[in-house]
Amino acid sequence: MANYCMEVMHSLRKTMPMPRYLTFLMDSCGMRYASGTLLQQKRINQDGDVATTDPFSETVFFFDRSVGQLCRFLTTSCDGASKKVLPMIRPILQNWLSATSSASGNDVIQQLVQSRAAISILAAFAWDEILSSHLPIQSSTGFVGPKFLDLDETLDSLVVNCIIDQFELTARLWSMEGGVGGGYDIMDDLEVQQQYLARLLGPITLLLRYRHGMFDRFLEEICRRVVVQRSQESKGGQQEECHSEGANGATQEGVPSNRKIDVVEVHMKALLLVLKSKEPASFVDLVRGSDNGLEARLLSTVENIQKSVAGGHLGHLGSKLMHQANLCKR
Repeated sequence: MANYCMEVMHSLRKTMPMPRYLTFLMDSCGMRYASGTLLQQKRINQDGDVATTDPFSETVFFFDRSVGQLCRFLTTSCDGASKKVLPMIRPILQNWLSATSSASGNDVIQQLVQSRAAISILAAFAWDEILSSHLPIQSSTGFVGPKFLDLDETLDSLVVNCIIDQFELTARLWSMEGGVGGGYDIMDDLEVQQQYLARLLGPITLLLRYRHGMFDRFLEEICRRVVVQRSQESKGGQQEECHSEGANGATQEGVPSNRKIDVVEVHMKALLLVLKSKEPASFVDLVRGSDNGLEARLLSTVENIQKSVAGGHLGHLGSKLMHQANLCKR
């Protein structure tokens, strides 16, 4: 019924003021219900048991269908929708993008769902402009110009920070996974992690591939966060080791440790998937076809990340990243 109502309103959009129509669309997509508590309740049957074997992290994609419908309505609201519609909904998108960096945000699911919706909407407008421009989608130099989507550096930076915040929120969510949904432990299932990241990166890779300068910003910021995080963990680990030895002497056998997903590991896995991405066009071709020093900046970024994890348990991921980066050389 909800879908039918939205279809009817979409067919009547020309009979009402555009702001009212857009307000209806944005209010109807369900973001106000994007709560981890509410979504967990949907997974529980009448007997109080979890009604699905899917990991709790799958709730991040619960609203994908409604957001996809919203994207279709937004991009077909009028001709040149990205120039007319996007500025009108920008305050809402900025609010959703900012959700990932909220200091008071304790609902990881809500933060991920709202930020994913905002990035999906931006990606939909991007794809609409790309198709309308008749650019060769597979072209290695197929960036849309700097005026693409009529964004500015402030929103670009917000998007990049939001993307990387999603990786960090994902690490938090996976660390919580064992205590939610019947004891399923995603930390032991690398294939599920890979599938989750691939879905999360869907709209992200499109923006990184076609939004002018965004891939550069992404490389710079993810490198900065990896290096800073690894440095902090190194200092914290030394202090914790000294404290642990003094307090306990030894680890009790059979007592489960408070395991956490390594944030740096999620960053590196996500970056590796981005570099391997071939949809809608290859990142390898993008780097090879760039004439503005992108290849050198990519290699420098990966080298810095590899150095920061050298000698540790993520050294193998650093080697994989370097191998993939070398494939981007001309």
